[in-house]
Amino acid sequence: MEPPDFRVIATDGGEGVTYTCGCPCVPTARPGADGSAGFEHCCCGKVHFVGEGAAAALSGYLAERKATKKREPEYEMGSTRLVVAGAEREVAWAFPVEAS
Repeated sequence: MEPPDFRVIATDGGEGVTYTCGCPCVPTARPGADGSAGFEHCCCGKVHFVGEGAAAALSGYLAERKATKKREPEYEMGSTRLVVAGAEREVAWAFPVEAS
């Protein structure tokens, strides 16, 4: 699978990171005010985190979901870096294998 084409967009809450999903929503994650990782889980099951420790936060989030959900899909995962709100930020993503 090709990595998602992430881009920075302006939101009411500040700059965030989105991608073209294919569903009707615009999944946008923003880092916290302190630079910590914030996330967005799209209606179609795709999830991405943006900010310091994004990959670790994503791994913990998926582990918790797997432990508490009866049916959690397998994910293809990756990470990249983008400049968001004037600072380089980690972007980590996990897309369900069947959605790729």
